[in-house]
Amino acid sequence: MDVKPINYELTFEPDLKKFVFSGTEIITLSCNKPTNLIRMDCAEIKIKSCTVQFGSKIVKSTSKTDEKKEQLSIRLGEKIKGKATIHLEFQGILNDRLLGFYRSQYKQDGKTKYLATTQFEAADARRAFPCWDEPEAKATFEISIIADNKFTAISNMPVQSKKKLKNKTLYKFGKTPVVSTYLIYLGVGEFEYLTGKTGKVQIRVVTTKGNKSKGKYSLDLGKKLLSSYEKYFGIKYPLPKLDLIAIPDFAAGAMENWGAITFRETILLYDPKTSSTRTKQFIAEVISHEIAHQWFGNLVTMKWWNDLWLNESFATFMATKFVDKFYPEWNLWDQFIEDAMNTAMGLDALKTTHPIDVTVNSPAEIREIFDAISYDKGGCVLRMLEHYVGEKHFRAGLKQYLSTFKYGNAKGQDLWDAIGKASKMPVSSMVNTWLKQPGFPQIDISQKNNDLILRQNRFLMEPTKKTQKGLWHVPITYGLGKETKTKLLTKKSVTVKAPKGPGFVANIGRTGFYRVKYDDGILLDLKMLVDQKQITPVDRWAIQNDLFALCVAGKEEVENYLDFSDAYFDEDSYLPQTNVASNLNSLASLTFFEDYTEQIRSYAINYFRKILSNLGWTPQKTDKHTDAFLRGFAIFALGKYGDEHVLEKAQTKFKEFLK
Repeated sequence: MDVKPINYELTFEPDLKKFVFSGTEIITLSCNKPTNLIRMDCAEIKIKSCTVQFGSKIVKSTSKTDEKKEQLSIRLGEKIKGKATIHLEFQGILNDRLLGFYRSQYKQDGKTKYLATTQFEAADARRAFPCWDEPEAKATFEISIIADNKFTAISNMPVQSKKKLKNKTLYKFGKTPVVSTYLIYLGVGEFEYLTGKTGKVQIRVVTTKGNKSKGKYSLDLGKKLLSSYEKYFGIKYPLPKLDLIAIPDFAAGAMENWGAITFRETILLYDPKTSSTRTKQFIAEVISHEIAHQWFGNLVTMKWWNDLWLNESFATFMATKFVDKFYPEWNLWDQFIEDAMNTAMGLDALKTTHPIDVTVNSPAEIREIFDAISYDKGGCVLRMLEHYVGEKHFRAGLKQYLSTFKYGNAKGQDLWDAIGKASKMPVSSMVNTWLKQPGFPQIDISQKNNDLILRQNRFLMEPTKKTQKGLWHVPITYGLGKETKTKLLTKKSVTVKAPKGPGFVANIGRTGFYRVKYDDGILLDLKMLVDQKQITPVDRWAIQNDLFALCVAGKEEVENYLDFSDAYFDEDSYLPQTNVASNLNSLASLTFFEDYTEQIRSYAINYFRKILSNLGWTPQKTDKHTDAFLRGFAIFALGKYGDEHVLEKAQTKFKEFLK
């Protein structure tokens, strides 16, 4: 950057009656080349005064805003090079669009209340103050907020001092480390605080009045997660405090502002009496996701928005890893496979898919480009990479990456290089085959005597006459029990030695982002292994999940899938149970006008009845975490199929609830 910000000194005074704010700003910047034009990002802000100081003198200047370009241009009377300061006074609107510096509305004791809060990602800091609003333009921030005495103020750093000004208070916050503008936070409202500590770091759950008792679960979990991430990354959390802030009106689920994470109220506040099991799990996953960002995203930030997929995918991957550590009974990795992997594969198998790594020309394109393919597939690729290089090498590479680029910016390639160096494996060439081309492969496996022939082709849900291009570097782990082998398939086909013994599984643990099509002989052996539960629940899930996808894509017969799913009739594990149930539901819909529709409906109804019979209608103390999910799914499905017993029971339960 020819002109780079060094420090922002900002003072804000929001008016929650008129829904406006005023501000003053002193920017210390560095002009690396002689220039007489300074351009900054600025939108929906009225500039009241602008002065440029170079050394001890005031430089003659004129300023102009361009709303279309969202830009403030300052033309200087002479060229300058080196350090300079810009002094600005401005006014803005506390909008109701849930972006920039905005007002959030809520009810308390029947009265309408407001608080002021911010949402700056991706490019909305410019709606609160003129700035260089891009990830690479990191600077330090000294923030002050003037608020009515009935309010308190929050920012990224702790309050350094408070000064009374008649009916208002001036809050001065500590100076931040270098940080990108999209991670800055401003909050003013009638807040309550639930406070705790881990090490030297103060952690608070911040709520509107009357809600702080619902923050205990989040506070306890936040403390555990923060210290666990410190140990994993090998780097101390760099700020003195971390706030978890519940916002009534919030567009996103949560936002990782450094030291001041914001959440939608329903994703932070937990009431053991009224909140569901799924809500408790979701809160844990989101808190873990946002705390992971405090290192991966905040301490080390992407150079540009094209790596946003990595920022988000990594946080989701780490969130699953750490919540699973605290709540192993939730089987989060099983749910990750069922939800994230299934979703991503469904979209990525279409002709209309796109690569993970795409060009982003402006922040406005982000919402258009990034989707479940970017984030869910991205998370699956990271999981595949960790299994390929091993957890130890993956972590070592990650620690090196964070240590090298802390308080700076990096590209995705920098991470692949670090993990490759730590593992001494071809990480970059392997990963890039999954990032830079659309789709994913189908691995066909056939057995000839003691040999296995592995072939890869792109998997598409829609049949096509053309041969599909695409070659992936596929880590294939195959075998049974402790007898496993790993092969990196880098060609269209390869022949390897078959494992000894009856039957084997490929893509063990479903760690790879690809589908497997077995020949009939191997599939017959697998049916026996599934029926006898000689393979893990994840692998039992994966085999039928692939078979179902092949069936929908017209590469397998429906009868073959139904015949194979007989092996799951006594299934007792959540992951394969719920997926078989979901697939039977889908088949019943897809084949509604076929001759064998009634056969599929009957098969599905019997399967759901078996699940409900095993679980019962009433939750038990001995229930597993996932039993609640499965029970609800079975009741819903049977109701949809018109099962008379379920419909009657549901009506009775509803009437009891109304009493």
